[in-house]
Amino acid sequence: MCALSAVSLVIHAPPPSSTPLERYVFSTAAFPSVPSSELLTSFTGNPPPVSDLPEQFRATIARLSTLSSSLSPLPPDCSFNLMMELRDDAGVEPPLGPTTPWIAAEPGLQKQKKTNADSSNEIEAQGRSKMGKDLGGAKATPVRNVESGAFALEMWIEEGQGKFDEQPG
Repeated sequence: MCALSAVSLVIHAPPPSSTPLERYVFSTAAFPSVPSSELLTSFTGNPPPVSDLPEQFRATIARLSTLSSSLSPLPPDCSFNLMMELRDDAGVEPPLGPTTPWIAAEPGLQKQKKTNADSSNEIEAQGRSKMGKDLGGAKATPVRNVESGAFALEMWIEEGQGKFDEQPG
């Protein structure tokens, strides 16, 4: 079973480059990891408070609205995709295959897996150098944290280097 680490909305430059320009990240990496044998176990003690969650989400949307005016402008005719990142749990592989509707992200937006394998193979080294190069962006702007008990959702915006490279001037 795979667990969600983050959901990202990625804005791409118009073709032919389709370079990632902005990435809006909603990270659930701080959520507790629960073994599959305990998925249906209820919380002990007091349940996490949910009464202020709607207000926290409203405040997050308002913050996103005000931050958008401070970001560098995007070129016309951009496209977007919604990307789900999975946790790097040991022994769990993403549900990719010929019969699944999942599509792997572009190499520049994929995290490198830590392996003990020898990286002396030149082809493998060239492939790895492209992986993750667009993560983190050239500029990151924190948005807001939403917390409720043990659950914490972090949000930030990354502006990619391609956004600044493609600007005229």
